[in-house]
Amino acid sequence: MTDYQLIRSKRRSLELRVLEDGRVQVRAPQRASLRMVQDFVDSRRQWIADQQQRQASRPRQRWQDGATLAWRGEPLQMDVCEGRTRVALSGPYLSVRVAEPEQEMAVRSAVEGWMRRQAKPVFEDSIERQFHWFEQQGFVRPTLRIKKMRTRWGSLSARGYINLNMALLHYPADALDYVVMHELCHLKHMDHGPGFHALMDARMPDWRHRKTLLEQPLFQP
Repeated sequence: MTDYQLIRSKRRSLELRVLEDGRVQVRAPQRASLRMVQDFVDSRRQWIADQQQRQASRPRQRWQDGATLAWRGEPLQMDVCEGRTRVALSGPYLSVRVAEPEQEMAVRSAVEGWMRRQAKPVFEDSIERQFHWFEQQGFVRPTLRIKKMRTRWGSLSARGYINLNMALLHYPADALDYVVMHELCHLKHMDHGPGFHALMDARMPDWRHRKTLLEQPLFQP
């Protein structure tokens, strides 16, 4: 029997996740029976095994002194020491000061907090540079929301939000601009039909090349 963590919420369907450390999470509606959840997990055993094997074979980001962190497409070496919590860029190094430098979760929390603070002006700049044409067409600029997303780089909400994955900060600026343009084009075409691709070709002729940047492996420690 597969061990898993059950998380109930106001969702309507069952969802299965395999985390980077191999643990299994099941997200289920409040009223879903344990039998229904177990049957769901049992039906996905092979998929779970495949995902766990894939996660085990992937190099894991280390959050410790000397580890490498990809930042805007370039490698940074983390300089982790004890001190009052502070994260700052220093040339090719990322200086990280935390109370417990030997605790990877503490280092990760500090670095991701710093990344979130960096993300807002960087993402806003990309939107600002690319929105002018859409503004001329009468569209309202969407409001930025920064998220940690497992399977998507971005999305556009019908309620006027552009959601961007914080992990885009690991990739070159051209990759971020591609995702932003992709989502802005959804202002005019909500699907991925011919009209959408024609608009992408017109607004960003090299978007296919930029997309490949997101498919390349990050720098690993």
